[in-house]
Amino acid sequence: SSSGLFHQQKSRRMFTAALLAFIFILAAIGTTEAGKKEKPEKKVKKSDCGEWQWSVCVPTSGDCGLGTREGTRPGAECKQTMKTQRCKIPCNWKKQFGAECKYQFQAWGECDLNTSPSQC
Repeated sequence: SSSGLFHQQKSRRMFTAALLAFIFILAAIGTTEAGKKEKPEKKVKKSDCGEWQWSVCVPTSGDCGLGTREGTRPGAECKQTMKTQRCKIPCNWKKQFGAECKYQFQAWGECDLNTSPSQC
């Protein structure tokens, strides 16, 4: 029947159109991603700024909590070579390093062969 053939051609055209649209979308995504990757490289070439070097975080008060740290970077023609950034030192950091241990250990004495010969 001619209507079946017409329907088959119509669905084939729809499939081809959808496939072409999919390829076009992939090509568009590929070019935009390629464009994004090129931009940071161009920025690096335009300026001679080095990498940021950060000082340790200095708390505003006490030995923990909110504070600031200084950042510097080299570069003769760099627009910004210094900046300050907010930072935070957690107040429970001492516990991770054993400052508040449950047990206190003392210096070891000489090995005693009479009391523990297997340990010497």
